Amino acid sequence: MGNKHKAKGTAFETLVKEYLISKGFSDARRAVLAGENDTGDIHGIQQRTTLRNACLQCKNQKKWDLSGWLTATVEQAKRLKDALPVLIVKRPGKGEKALGDSYVVMRLDDFIELLQDAQYK
Repeated sequence: MGNKHKAKGTAFETLVKEYLISKGFSDARRAVLAGENDTGDIHGIQQRTTLRNACLQCKNQKKWDLSGWLTATVEQAKRLKDALPVLIVKRPGKGEKALGDSYVVMRLDDFIELLQDAQYK
């Protein structure tokens, strides 16, 4: 790949996908790029009873824009049949072996929905 930033992002997406698979999400896969019709970076994660998909967007950048990234993730999730929008951000200073230390960013209402679906009280 000629673009080192794109290669860095692709590498992080691949690591996240492989990590998800290792944790039992065997259908996790990288999505095909679709430009302005993008639907996130990783697909194949689905809620068992409602069958709602998750739209995972991965970011591995030095300069952070959580608000902008989350807004884009929400828009991408809408295009994926109103999927659950989830932003995964690589934690600075953590390498490949600490992938589980990456940050997950989502809207409070989406988090509450996850807790309710999992029957937390």
